Amino acid sequence: MKKIGLGIQDLSKFKEKNLIYVDKTETIYKLITEGDYYFLSRPRRFGKSLLVNTIKELFECNKELFEDTWIYDKWDWDNKHPVININFTEISYKTQGLEASLERYLDKLGRLKNITYESLDYSDKFLELIQKLGKEKPVVILIDEYDKPIIDYLEKETFKKAEENKEILKTFYTGVKEQDRYIRFFMLTGVSKFSRVSIFSDLNHLRDITLSRNYSNIIGYSSEEIKKYYPEYLKILADDFKKPIDEITDAIQNWYNGYSWNGKTFLYNPFSVLSLFAEREFKNYWFKTGTPTFLVKTIKESGKKINESINKMVDENIFDKYDIDNLNITAIMFQTGYLTIKSYDRNKNRYLLDFPNKEVRESFLNFAVYNYADSSSEEMEYIVDELTEALNRNDMESFFKALQSLFSSITVKQLEKVKEYEGFYHSIIYIVLKIVGIQIDCEIQSSYGVTDAVIKTDDYIYVFEFKMGAAEKALEQIKKKKYYAPFLSDKRTINIVGFGFDKAQRNLAEFIPEKVDKGIRKK
Repeated sequence: MKKIGLGIQDLSKFKEKNLIYVDKTETIYKLITEGDYYFLSRPRRFGKSLLVNTIKELFECNKELFEDTWIYDKWDWDNKHPVININFTEISYKTQGLEASLERYLDKLGRLKNITYESLDYSDKFLELIQKLGKEKPVVILIDEYDKPIIDYLEKETFKKAEENKEILKTFYTGVKEQDRYIRFFMLTGVSKFSRVSIFSDLNHLRDITLSRNYSNIIGYSSEEIKKYYPEYLKILADDFKKPIDEITDAIQNWYNGYSWNGKTFLYNPFSVLSLFAEREFKNYWFKTGTPTFLVKTIKESGKKINESINKMVDENIFDKYDIDNLNITAIMFQTGYLTIKSYDRNKNRYLLDFPNKEVRESFLNFAVYNYADSSSEEMEYIVDELTEALNRNDMESFFKALQSLFSSITVKQLEKVKEYEGFYHSIIYIVLKIVGIQIDCEIQSSYGVTDAVIKTDDYIYVFEFKMGAAEKALEQIKKKKYYAPFLSDKRTINIVGFGFDKAQRNLAEFIPEKVDKGIRKK
């Protein structure tokens, strides 16, 4: 039985170590024969580096690595091209600085390719390398994780370094477009497409295939591929859990499937699935490889509600709003893989974004709540249990006290940079209840207005409104705008609750509940 290639990004090792290779060469062949200049954005640990390495091996005509793949008898193995492969994960810019590191990296490439530079500047050396290698035969340029020197410094404390690296990269790519006669194929990959970075002004001839239906499955695993390439591992997992294979595949789908860039083709993150096969435990794998501290901190400090981007329809232009100077939360969450496309309305050109799967949803929300509050895990579990039980038994007094305990755990230091307390508190309520599986929807729009939150349990529907100040004002708004009206035909008991925040105390100060029965409100 072949072994799992967990974490392997070099195609040669699949042959050498007898590892399972999920064959993507038919799609790669289509990519190479249909165009010359590409950009592809995908989240981290999704297979970008293996894709780049596979393209490199193809153009270097290492035929023996492609035995048993689709492309084996379709590629011209005598048509070898020189390859410039730059992987920014291999460049030590954190210790030496990006400019100096690029200089050293290009010097190393020059020695490997027997190129002697006349240029002294790193950008000029790059152009010289392209010209000298491509003089006899056009060169292939593959640049992996191009945006890492920017993404690593996006927190406020290091943002100046992000801007510096942006300018260095801008200079690095200047003039590449004019080298067309020396270039056979060019591909740039990364997590993000920075909309106002001149990288993409200088490389405006790149075809962005991030949302292309033709290349939606170029990396990542489909359900069919998992069944085709990993049947033995599915059986081992089923035997281990003493469950039928159908139940195991359903569980894998619930935990790890759901990524999509067209709303139709849904994929698994290879890292998570292969980790599952290796460890034989359903748990968080991908999320642990890089917790989104910068992302959660950005949301918290902006005062935006954390649910603002979740399960929402967005226009296509949101995907180009990754602007280093004005970060858009929805764009960040999509490009980094915490949100994905669940459906696409072709007529309106609008996309529904939501968490891909259980792993990302639960991991992100748990990480978020522990970064919003300072409670210990034991204290947080107690608070969450209290909130859940109180909702299930319609005990608003206990629910209110549990929320007060939650907000009491938030330190003054945490709130110093928060712009809008109301949005901050909304976020905490949302993520805590979402974690435990409570059905909560926020900012529900209807003909009656926009409701702050609607919570549904088996027996009750709660309509909540939160206000800075008096709870009475919040309750009056619910009644005046009839936020409860869309649920009057539901058999469950409807409760409306107004909550009042005290800004000085940084906590809930009061609440007023009322019961709604067939349109007649009773105190």
